[in-house]
Amino acid sequence: MKVQDLLSCSFSSWYGAFKSATVTSICIPLTSEFIKYLLSDGVVLPGEAPSSQKYDTDSEDEVDWSEADTDSTEIPSFPELEQAVSSAIKRLGGRVFPKLNWSSPKDAAWIATNNSPCCTCFADICLLLKSSDFVTHDLTQPFKACVDWNKETDTNNLFQYELILRKWVEIDPSTEFRCFVKDCVLVGISQRDYTHYYGHIQEQEASIVQDILSFFHERIKSRFASSSYVFDVYRKRKDVVKLLDFNPFGAHTDSLLFDWEELENLNVDDTSEFPIFR
Repeated sequence: MKVQDLLSCSFSSWYGAFKSATVTSICIPLTSEFIKYLLSDGVVLPGEAPSSQKYDTDSEDEVDWSEADTDSTEIPSFPELEQAVSSAIKRLGGRVFPKLNWSSPKDAAWIATNNSPCCTCFADICLLLKSSDFVTHDLTQPFKACVDWNKETDTNNLFQYELILRKWVEIDPSTEFRCFVKDCVLVGISQRDYTHYYGHIQEQEASIVQDILSFFHERIKSRFASSSYVFDVYRKRKDVVKLLDFNPFGAHTDSLLFDWEELENLNVDDTSEFPIFR
């Protein structure tokens, strides 16, 4: 994976070209002050941003709440960002799924009693972002796996961190699929939730593959900046496929029911008509 491959997968790099094929979203630029806040110790929420979440009290020992209970703790405040976020949430129907340029804080959903990354206010978003290891990785070492990365490079000249708010959509995990593209050929498709068996996936395999293949040729191929990449979709119903995200083609991305050695060694000529489905 190279730096440009990762930059091509940054949300705002591709959203404009694929807006009609994916979930409605709003991108909000983040200041260096807010990024420092996300990386700071403790979980102190902005003072003027009440949260709608009820937190999982059984997990209190896993979070440093001590600073929030100290009278001398400085309460952070980001009024302009909070206003922009509140306005975006309203425009998106009142519930959103937050993420940064690449990663979402899905690993932090445990902190809410409903175990969901669905957010309805600024504080909900702050809590998830501050509690997520995925987000911390994005903020501290996004290019670590890039073979051409120079540690001396100033990342500020490459991109700007953004908060992405996506309209909340209830998605059945059995309808989500990860698609692997090598040299502009769709070589593999894997169900996203590989920890469960869904009988209807096997029963509908032919139509699922055909729907995703048609979507790829009609909406994705030749329009994405890289020749090798990974994209995620969900199949709402027969003949209706929606794009969720793009990821780099390489070990940085979870290969799910494949392994990367297998994918990297695939002969694209062998899968030019139909991808391997798992």
